[in-house]
Amino acid sequence: MTAAPNLANEPKIAVLRRLQQTITEKNLDAVLAFFAPDVEYHYHVGTRPLVGREWVGKFFLKYWANNTNSTWVIDHHAEVDGRLLTEGREEYVNASGQTVSHPYMGIIEFRDGLIVGWRDYFQMADPNAGK
Repeated sequence: MTAAPNLANEPKIAVLRRLQQTITEKNLDAVLAFFAPDVEYHYHVGTRPLVGREWVGKFFLKYWANNTNSTWVIDHHAEVDGRLLTEGREEYVNASGQTVSHPYMGIIEFRDGLIVGWRDYFQMADPNAGK
């Protein structure tokens, strides 16, 4: 596993921007270095969370295999008490070749500079379906 970057003193939005860049490079070890070993990731609130780096890694591999041209846009953010609240959209081309733009909100929790909790809130069905 890649050594974890020193993220403890960075503004949380800077950490997230670095993670966004690392995700586009699709280097799984580098991506997982941003997460605490005991991370709990609710990639969709209401769905069973992914617990631990290994499970989060499997999620990223599956996601990368099923989506291309992914762009994660953060329109607004706020940081308080070790939490980063984000609002924006994710745009990608799905496995069927359709362009998808999902609005979302997320809450990311940090401990010692690493992500320990992440909850994403969005509509699961493609909001562009039927347009």
